[in-house]
Parts: sequence; C-alpha cells; structure tokens
Amino acid sequence: MNTLIVPTDFSTIQEAIDAANSGDTIEVLAAGGPYTGATISTNDLSLKGTGNPVLKDSVNGFLLNNVSGVSIEGFTIQNSVHGINIMSSSNNTIEKNTVKNNSVSGVSLLASNNNWIEKNIIENNSVDGINLASSNNNTIETNTVQNNSVQGIWLSSSNNNTIEKNTFQNNSIHGITLASSNDNTIEKNTSQNNSVSGVTLASSNNNMIEKNTIDSNDLNGITLMTSNNNTIEKNTVQNNFLNGINLLVGNNNWIEKNTVQHNGSDGVGLERSGNNSIEKNTVQNNDFDGIELEGSHDNALEKNTVQNNFFDGIQLAGSDNNALEKNTIQNNDFDGIELEGSHDNALEKNTVQNNGFDGIEIVGSDYNSIKKNTTQNNGFDGIEIEVSKHNTIEKNTAKNNGFDGIELEVSLNNTIEKNTVQNNGSDGIELEVSDNNTVEKNTALNNIANGIEVASTSEQNIVFKNTSLDNDNIDLVADPNTNTVANNVCSTSDPAGQCVGGC
Repeated sequence: MNTLIVPTDFSTIQEAIDAANSGDTIEVLAAGGPYTGATISTNDLSLKGTGNPVLKDSVNGFLLNNVSGVSIEGFTIQNSVHGINIMSSSNNTIEKNTVKNNSVSGVSLLASNNNWIEKNIIENNSVDGINLASSNNNTIETNTVQNNSVQGIWLSSSNNNTIEKNTFQNNSIHGITLASSNDNTIEKNTSQNNSVSGVTLASSNNNMIEKNTIDSNDLNGITLMTSNNNTIEKNTVQNNFLNGINLLVGNNNWIEKNTVQHNGSDGVGLERSGNNSIEKNTVQNNDFDGIELEGSHDNALEKNTVQNNFFDGIQLAGSDNNALEKNTIQNNDFDGIELEGSHDNALEKNTVQNNGFDGIEIVGSDYNSIKKNTTQNNGFDGIEIEVSKHNTIEKNTAKNNGFDGIELEVSLNNTIEKNTVQNNGSDGIELEVSDNNTVEKNTALNNIANGIEVASTSEQNIVFKNTSLDNDNIDLVADPNTNTVANNVCSTSDPAGQCVGGC
C-alpha cells in the first residue's frame, strides 16, 4: 500500500493510476494542474486531491470502468464531456468534489451498484447534475446539485437507491426525477426553485418520499404520473407555482402527514387516480382548492386539516366512491366540501366550519351519504343539495350557519333524517322546487326564519316525526294537500293545525 504523488512522482494522474496497485493512494497536488482526465480500471485505489486540483478539457474527468473499491475525493472536474462517469462499477465512493460546467452530466452511473456519492457540489452542467441508469442500491447523500440545464438528479430503471439530505435547486427541469424506477428512498432533501417540479415520478412504484422540503418550484411541488404504491409522508410542500402534490393516473399511493401550503393552485390534486389514501395532512393557504379530486374514485380522505384555502376546502368533480371521514375543513373562502357530478361518495364525521359559502355543497351528484358531520358557522348554508337525487343526509349537526341549516333545491328522492339544525340565519331545513324527498325525525330549533319549510314549489314530499320548536318565524311550513305531513312536534305551522304537542 503505497502513496503516489502527482506531479512529484508522476506528471499526470493517468500515469500514476497505470503504475498503481490495488490498495494504493494517489495524492494529486493542485500545484501541478490543471490536469487532463483519467480512466480507472484498477480496484481499491484512493485518489485524493490536495488543494483542490482541477481536471478539465477531457471526454471524462474520471472514468470508472468495471472497478470497485475506488474513492475520489477533493477534486474540481470541469469543462469536460462527462464529469465523473461510472460504468459497470460497484462499491465506489465519490466525495467532496466540485463537478461543474461539463457538456453532458456531472456524475453518471450506468449499470453500477452500491456506490456512494456524498458531499459533492455539482453545478452548471449542460444535461443532468447526477444521472443513474440501470443502477441499484446506490446512496446519494448531502450533495448540492444546482443550476444544471436539465435535471438535478435523474433515475432511469434504477431501484433501491437512497437520495438523502441533498439540495437540488435552480435546475432547468425537475429537481429529482424517477422514471421506471422502484423501491427508492427520497428523504430529507431540499428541492427548490427548479423550473418544473421539485420531485417527479413517472411510471415508478413503491418509492418512499419522506421529510423533504419542496419549495418554490415553477410547476408542481411533487408530481406522480402513472405511478403506484408510493408513500409521500411528512414533507413540507410550499410556494410552488401550481399544485403542491399532484397525482395523474396514480393508484394505491399513500399521502400522509404532509404540510402543503401557499401553493399557486391546489394543495393536493388527484386526476383519474384511484384507491389512494390522503390522511393526516395539513393543507392550507393554497390559491385554489385545498384538495381536489377530478375523475378519481375509491380514494380515502381521512383526518386532514384543510383550512384557509382561497376556493374550496375539498372539491370532488366527476369523482365517485370516495370516502371523506373525520376531516377538519375550516376558514376556506368558498365551500368547505363541494361535490359536483360525483356519485356514491361517503362524507362522515367531518367538521366543516367557518367557510365563506356553504359548509357542504352537493351539485348534480347522486347516491351520496352525508352522515354525522358537523357544519357550523359557514357563511351560507350548512348543507346544500342542488339538482341532485337519492342522497342520504343523516345525523348531521348544522348550526349557526348564515342561511339555512339544510337546503334542497331542484332535488328529488333524497332522505333528510335525524339531523339537528339550530340557530341558523334563515330556515333550519328548506325544500325549494324539490319533490319526493323524505324529511323525517329531524330536530329544528331556534332558527331565525322557519324551522322546516317545504316551499309551495315542492310536492309529494314526506315530512314525518320531526321536532321543530322555538324558531323565530314558523316552526313548520308545508302544504298537506301536496305533501304527506304527519306527527311533527311544533308550536306553529302554516297552514295551521299540523303540529302535535302544542298546536
């Protein structure tokens, strides 16, 4: 195990490599540079730069070809085609180098496994900062990768790699891109100010994206396209130009415990995506909706806090069979939850409060179940059902809303049962131009206008066994000639004589 010194013992790095044996150290002094590139084909060599020697103007700064156990530390590699090119090589360490201004990539791995790329500065390269192709089980850690003309880091058909504690910034496309790459870990990185997205997965599965800061990218924070079974957890995703997290045709992904805030469009957006779990996230202060599902089915949204977004808290458009449970949706400028053209969804045990318009709005949406929610202090209605049919509104509490507790407009065959509606700014329950609905066993108390009102434009409804008391105007308004009205407890009715226990 000898130490060979360049330029003391050899005038070029290549001469020293050719003379070295496995286990030797080659020390390169800055004073003899700049140097041309070198090819390494001997295992277990250590190359150390002293004083930051420069390699430049070569096809490869360093080419590692079918070697293992090589370490390269302390060099500046610049103005070549490839900075450091690793081919069919394993168990090598690239550490504390500056790799810049190369005409292709800074560091490239092809069919290379179990390498360690650490604490390098990789910048201003004409293609990618770091490129992995068909390379597995590598660790990319604590690098600064910036101002590259394409990607910060690109993985293609590369699996089980760890990308950790790096900074990817100001790259001309994505900060981090995975294409057809599976089972990778992307953890504790900062990806910011990239010209497209911070992190993009395309046709990539079973990856972990955890504890990253994704900030101020020019498109989305995190984008998944045709990618399944990935986990996006405990990230801070903020100040991106469009969506914070965007899934396009992605299934069975887990989005949990993220903070998604101050993005220019939606906080979390799903398009044509199914069977995803969105749980325990804080989604706030985004310029459009907090969470939007478009053409997406069988997703679970649970225990999220969705607040202070400029439009709706949660919006479903053309999205069916989703479950929204135990979310807190508050202080959004438009509706808390809006369903538009969405069917067979279940909304249960949500708290929807202090939103600018309706707490829950259902438009052109059928066969939905709205149960055990609390809708309170919203600017308009607690729950509004419009041009919708066969929905079940059961065991909800709608109180202190600016207008009605529950309103049906141009809606048919819905069931409103066992709800408590109180202290609302207009009616407790109102049906307008709505037929064949059932209003049963509800409690309507202390509303500013009527307790329950079935407008004259609504017919063939069943109003049965409700309790409507202490409302400021009339407790029960319903025409028994065009509706079935029976066994309601109230003090006042129009027409008179329809109350039991007080009229």
